[in-house]
Amino acid sequence: MIYSQNSFLRPGITRRFFLRAGLVGACACMLPWPALAKKAGAPAPSAAPAAAAAPAGNFYVANRDKLVADFKGVCAGAEHWLAARTAEPTAKAIAGDALSRYERMLPGMPDIGGATNRNQPFLVMAGWLTALYQAMGEKGMSAKDAGRLLYDLYAADWAAVPPQKAQAMGAALFSVAYLQSFQDWAAESQKRKYPGDWVGKALPGDGKTFDFGYDYTECGAVKFFKAQGAMAVAPYYCLNDFLASRAQGTGLSRQHTLAQGDALCDFRYKRNRPVTQNWDTETPKFPGNKPA
Repeated sequence: MIYSQNSFLRPGITRRFFLRAGLVGACACMLPWPALAKKAGAPAPSAAPAAAAAPAGNFYVANRDKLVADFKGVCAGAEHWLAARTAEPTAKAIAGDALSRYERMLPGMPDIGGATNRNQPFLVMAGWLTALYQAMGEKGMSAKDAGRLLYDLYAADWAAVPPQKAQAMGAALFSVAYLQSFQDWAAESQKRKYPGDWVGKALPGDGKTFDFGYDYTECGAVKFFKAQGAMAVAPYYCLNDFLASRAQGTGLSRQHTLAQGDALCDFRYKRNRPVTQNWDTETPKFPGNKPA
């Protein structure tokens, strides 16, 4: 399949998915996520009809309306991306199927602490990709297709962020406050309070090759993909990190990922270093893949 990043876009389509859901900002600082903070005492919206009963205090049920609304925006973008590559009725059917799958999926998604968890947005995003991958698979499309769809939508949203704003987001990654918050998170993650969560270790910069780094030894997204039978799409999900880093000027370099069967994910950031890794450099390394 030949990919064209912007061929699916039309006025008004971009800036509706990741920006509204808080995911673009979340990639910058990865601090506690306020976008979907629950209101004390507010009644939880009803779950999708086909979903099983959710436990009390379920983050996904309590915030169902907002989560579904955000994914509807993603599906609108997906439909336009797909319509440039397949028949319009097929594109519409895939988008509708993905939305239905996501609604059914929500109540059973892993509890990792909700709005207070720095990684909650990324687990939500993994749910998006899983629903799209499954719906696209029903129409004979591959994990690579689903991964590229999300990659292109994410790239479009970053392109809509003013460069000065993106750079300011990136600068926060190297602040004393952020470094301390990450160290605190990493120490807390070692307790493994939530089985579906990430576990990581913060690394001080070496003064030469990186300014700030961390290793993930467990990835909540990979756990989720595996549980959903969607591991084929996991390596593509990880490529979105390079889009964020390039826009923010944080100089990400990463040689290993859990999604590709490595023992860890080794994130290394160096401020203003060019990000040379992207879809074209990384996907040929995936098992069974050829360059797009």
